[in-house]
Amino acid sequence: MRAVAVACLLMIVGGCVSRINGTTDLQPLAPDVTLALPDAPVFGSGVEAVQLVQARYQGHQQMFQSVIRSRDNFFTVLMTVPSGPRIMRIDWTPVSISSKKEAIAPTGLSPERMLADLMLVYAPKDMLRKAIGGAVVVEDKPTERKVMKDGRVLVLVTRPDGDVWNGRATLTNYAFDYELKIQSQRVTDE
Repeated sequence: MRAVAVACLLMIVGGCVSRINGTTDLQPLAPDVTLALPDAPVFGSGVEAVQLVQARYQGHQQMFQSVIRSRDNFFTVLMTVPSGPRIMRIDWTPVSISSKKEAIAPTGLSPERMLADLMLVYAPKDMLRKAIGGAVVVEDKPTERKVMKDGRVLVLVTRPDGDVWNGRATLTNYAFDYELKIQSQRVTDE
């Protein structure tokens, strides 16, 4: 009887923390185009990288640093002001996406949005194709990805050849008028 009560409690608690504040894992990429965040991280094991990111959104620019660590079923992003204080931490596991925003974090900064953008750049092609709804992913060459609808490029990604976590990547979202320029450097190889 006690085991049943504990199991029920775990299911209730697990259901309550499955995602951040009940937000959806369906992230808009453009009108009528979405990216569904999978239940578990898709980046695999053995990724540790530091990044310098320059973000442009509707004429405004910001720069931040990220430290990324990926293991099987666990993905962490720690964002900071360059050489400064923490902005946000994101942890993604099969159980939940959790985050902690600091007071300096922009109010519109969404952990799910950050993960969706990281997927566009770094996720394996087959996982990305499964996650996109309302458009197609075209990858004519390993250094370029396009999210297209009706012959129009909505999102353009350029990324390094070979080790995508080592070098310069750019994500341009034409539909929502933003761009991320990412300089990434792998910290360790496993």
